[in-house]
Amino acid sequence: MKQQDLLERITLNERFVSFNRMHNMSANYYHWHQCLELLFVSQGYGIVIVDNQQYTAKPGRLFIFPPFRLHKVHVEQDDRNIYHRTTIHVDHTIVESFLAPFPRQQEHFRHICNSQGLTQVYDLEADADFMERLLAQFDQREPQQSHQLAELSLLLMQMLELLPESMATHPTYTPTNASRIMNWIEQHYAQKFVLDDLAKALNLSKSYTSRVFRQETGGSIQEYLATRRIKRACELLSMSDEPIETIASQTGFSETSYFITTFRNKLGQTPLQYRKLRRLQASFEQ
Repeated sequence: MKQQDLLERITLNERFVSFNRMHNMSANYYHWHQCLELLFVSQGYGIVIVDNQQYTAKPGRLFIFPPFRLHKVHVEQDDRNIYHRTTIHVDHTIVESFLAPFPRQQEHFRHICNSQGLTQVYDLEADADFMERLLAQFDQREPQQSHQLAELSLLLMQMLELLPESMATHPTYTPTNASRIMNWIEQHYAQKFVLDDLAKALNLSKSYTSRVFRQETGGSIQEYLATRRIKRACELLSMSDEPIETIASQTGFSETSYFITTFRNKLGQTPLQYRKLRRLQASFEQ
């Protein structure tokens, strides 16, 4: 798996920000970030899967993913559906500190960064031209300027002014079969997975359950299940001193060796290496 394909996409191309305006596909698989992510869609349509729900990615829509939020952007790009989006990944702790002279904006920013909160979804079609100007101006900055943090904070403050200070009202959506499947997995991912149990719980056939999940998300149930298990393992590795064998068992892996192999394939490091790195990062943040 290539570095850019790892589940936990945390590398910032500068110390506190990664900014990309792209005319191509997003990460078309489940992943998360240790930092805050903002995704603004300029052109094209697709599906954003997050918080066990599905939303339409469409022009003028802004998604704000809190740190560690498992999500996926599925776009079937072709000549009739050119996808253009901007992603901003920021070290929210540094930006929040910089916003201290602006308490109202700082509190608003702190609210959307809450890792326990839901993903925020905003429709900004009316302000799309202004958003494009802001993003284009920031994209043209000199990458090594000493005042980059000020520029980033200004950009975020200008974007925040377009958003309501109260919790965003999520666009109305109709629960899909995929969301029902993900909700079931959320309750059972630590147990042995049996497709027949899932299908029976949803009153669907096994073949239809697998087929409809792939149709609605672009991936398999097994892919999503493995990702959800690994994400929980990352949390346990960061927060506890439990042995690797115990964490493997607690996250649905019957064999420790298979857990280690799966973890390495998806994150590019072993569970022990991940634990050491996260603790090193935590010590720097203190």
